[in-house]
Amino acid sequence: MSGIVTRYKNKKFVKERVELDGHAYDNCTFVECLIVLEKGETEIKSCVFQKSRLMLLGQALQIAKILQNFIGEKPLQVLDFAEPGVFGEQNKFTAENAESAEKD
Repeated sequence: MSGIVTRYKNKKFVKERVELDGHAYDNCTFVECLIVLEKGETEIKSCVFQKSRLMLLGQALQIAKILQNFIGEKPLQVLDFAEPGVFGEQNKFTAENAESAEKD
């Protein structure tokens, strides 16, 4: 896949913000991580995700919204963080303040 800059193998990520775009992951473990995907330029093979959250932005968010139309509410729930009031706030939920929201 084009766009892959860094490859990780057998690595464990703990309580980190992990940007998937531009990276490949083989047999990695993600524990309590914030996983961020925007363009989909990534490779993931034989990885384990434990208590981690996935944040979709840009193109990835748009694709998730389209998929939701096909599969309904379950098992995929797509929240548009840019929509006012999603978190009881009128402010835009952006990638920059996502980490602080995770800590609350």
